Amino acid sequence: MKNRITLYHKIAIVLLATACALSAGAAKKKSRKADAPRTTTEATTTAADSLPITLPTPQSLVDKQIDSLIVYARKYTGTPYRRGGKGPNRFDCSGFMQYVFNHFSYSLNASSASQYLQGISVPDEKIRRGDLVFFKGRNSRRATVGHVGLVTEVYADGRFKFIHASTSRGIREDWSNAPYYAQRYMGARRIYFAQIDQQSLLDAIIDLDEADDASPFEEGPVTE
Repeated sequence: MKNRITLYHKIAIVLLATACALSAGAAKKKSRKADAPRTTTEATTTAADSLPITLPTPQSLVDKQIDSLIVYARKYTGTPYRRGGKGPNRFDCSGFMQYVFNHFSYSLNASSASQYLQGISVPDEKIRRGDLVFFKGRNSRRATVGHVGLVTEVYADGRFKFIHASTSRGIREDWSNAPYYAQRYMGARRIYFAQIDQQSLLDAIIDLDEADDASPFEEGPVTE
């Protein structure tokens, strides 16, 4: 009987040892699988730390900045045209764009042709307020940029209005489908602001706070 009990003990010990070994092996494999993503993450984080961080600009702030840009540009409606004019009393087309954008701490190049190289290209169907639109010069046969304006309104049918320095009437707004401009249109570019005005940021935060106050949180139905 005693020998039988001893045999049972030995069997139990062997089984326990086997179970422990299997458990340890499984844990080790699991640990390796779990460690792999962490190692990748650490490597990614280390690489990311070496790069400059660019935070995305909320669309509400971009819209607010564009509103301010257009309002500021419209302040100069009626200002006379002068070739090479950089403002504020006389403007040519590129000088006007450069002056307006500079007010918001964004530097545009000096000529309309060089401004056409800035920002990103925008398909005609995706043009929106605040985009720059470019046209050929007086000679519509030459496929070179000679004029620039700022989109102020966009309509569902694809038309848009833009403010620019007209040689005959100074700063004014015109329609994209006006024959003179329609046959000279070359494309649009979108400028992303390097900075957001602090007051615009503060105003946006205040607007969000007011929206929260006007729309109190309501709990939905409890589900189990």
